Amino acid sequence: MKRKPKIQPRRRYLMDTPKTPRAKKPIPTRVDANGQSIPVSIIRPEILKQDAIVTKTINRAIKLHDRIVADKNQFFEDVELYLQQVAEKNGLDWKGNAVLNSFDGKYRVEIRFKERIQFGIELQLAKQKIDECIKAWSADSNVNLRAIISEAFQVDKKGEIAKYRILRLRRYNIKDQTWKEAMELIDQAIQVVATKQYINFYERDESGKFCQIILNFPSL
Repeated sequence: MKRKPKIQPRRRYLMDTPKTPRAKKPIPTRVDANGQSIPVSIIRPEILKQDAIVTKTINRAIKLHDRIVADKNQFFEDVELYLQQVAEKNGLDWKGNAVLNSFDGKYRVEIRFKERIQFGIELQLAKQKIDECIKAWSADSNVNLRAIISEAFQVDKKGEIAKYRILRLRRYNIKDQTWKEAMELIDQAIQVVATKQYINFYERDESGKFCQIILNFPSL
């Protein structure tokens, strides 16, 4: 009996897999003031050094600013909590300014609230009545007062009226019914648009004078 010849397995010829080209490393760039990406290799070393010091300094300044703002908010929170607790002992809510002193009298904390106001349309009506008063008053009436009243409604270079001049008019005790009506209109015209808090710190020096510890909080 003849043996069957062995069948040789077919050789598989694998095609060479093409090599994937290596990705090129990205070229380091910096974005300039015009928004263009500039290769670092063509930027002068002194410019790169300046950029590094500016960036480092600004980052530190931002962190410091954030910390100061956080501390400022904490100062207000601590002082307001204390004042509210004092008021609540008397069945009240705390309102207004306050001055707190340390036991030895060396330190002082002052908290103030300042309202920012603007005037409504009633101010124009008040001006009309004030103009009536000036026309009605005799020529021999107080010249200085007439000048102050006339100046009150003058505008500055920005076209704005000096608020303190308008408010100052209410101090004069003028017994004229039209004037009184004008003052009532000024009262109605006052609108509180915002309230800003201020907190100041003081330390008494050797001469006994309180010197402010400058932190420039109002600008934050």
